[in-house]
Amino acid sequence: MNSTLLNKKETLSLHRPLGESMLKKLFSAWALVLIWIAMAIVASIISPVFLTSINITNILNQASILGILACAQFLVVLIGGFDLSVAAILALSSVIFASAVPVSTGLGMMLGCLAGAALGLLSGIAVTWGRVPPMIATLSVMGIARGMAFVVSEKSVAVPMAKLASYKFSFSVLSLPVLTWLIAAVVLYWMLSSLRFGRNLYAIGGNERAAGLAGIGVRTHKIIVYTLAGALSGLAGLMLVVRTSSGVPHVGQGWELDSIAAIVIGGARLFGGEGNILKAMMGVIIYQTIANVMNLASLDPFYQDIVKALVIIIVVGATVMRAEKV
Repeated sequence: MNSTLLNKKETLSLHRPLGESMLKKLFSAWALVLIWIAMAIVASIISPVFLTSINITNILNQASILGILACAQFLVVLIGGFDLSVAAILALSSVIFASAVPVSTGLGMMLGCLAGAALGLLSGIAVTWGRVPPMIATLSVMGIARGMAFVVSEKSVAVPMAKLASYKFSFSVLSLPVLTWLIAAVVLYWMLSSLRFGRNLYAIGGNERAAGLAGIGVRTHKIIVYTLAGALSGLAGLMLVVRTSSGVPHVGQGWELDSIAAIVIGGARLFGGEGNILKAMMGVIIYQTIANVMNLASLDPFYQDIVKALVIIIVVGATVMRAEKV
């Protein structure tokens, strides 16, 4: 009898994310848009510059790098983990790409993404086969990636503008980094909503044991997710070089926490099994808008760090409290 009840409970847990009502989805999605509109109204009062096309373009360009990192973070959080190595992998990818550009731009891009994928694979193996907690595994990989970045170059690597001229196109607000971010988000949305692989990730995050009993290869899926997250982090590093024309070994410190805060603002459940990638990307825009408003208000950078830290505490605390009520 108890076994039957357990199986029923696990089956319900397995399908729980797919049973969310359409009304709830629409409400939560529009709620994020309304939050941004309210922020935009307040921001335009603080600074008339906020709603100018130049500033909106600036917000999107800055959000694009965090957005790609958030795509990586979302995948890992969805299966019940989190990745503290995403920003360090970005830094490593940026210096690899910048250093390789004089030889071959294409080769540099390939090496940057491959380095990210390899480190993501290492995290995945450590978490699954090594049974290392995600925080410890990805923290260790963060140290490896950051150290390797300084091995490749101890200082910033400047890239001649001419070498990246073909990558610096822009259609209105759509620069290459923004376009890459949007494509990554749409592809992940399709993967998570239309493919069995994506549905399996929700099942693993919702109830790992039930997913395993249902015949899902939990270890394999987790390794693939961490590898994809590493590759996306590497891609973010490439786009950062396209934006700034330089690779910097110490860039991105703290961005791993920013990526977690952004997706949680977008409704991702920190303990896995719930979330929508497009809403998570709206969370990125909201988070980046907060940073932009603080810059326009000429708030001291140290105070900006305090505000960002408080935002992280509030959004993470809120999602934990929500989970405890379920």
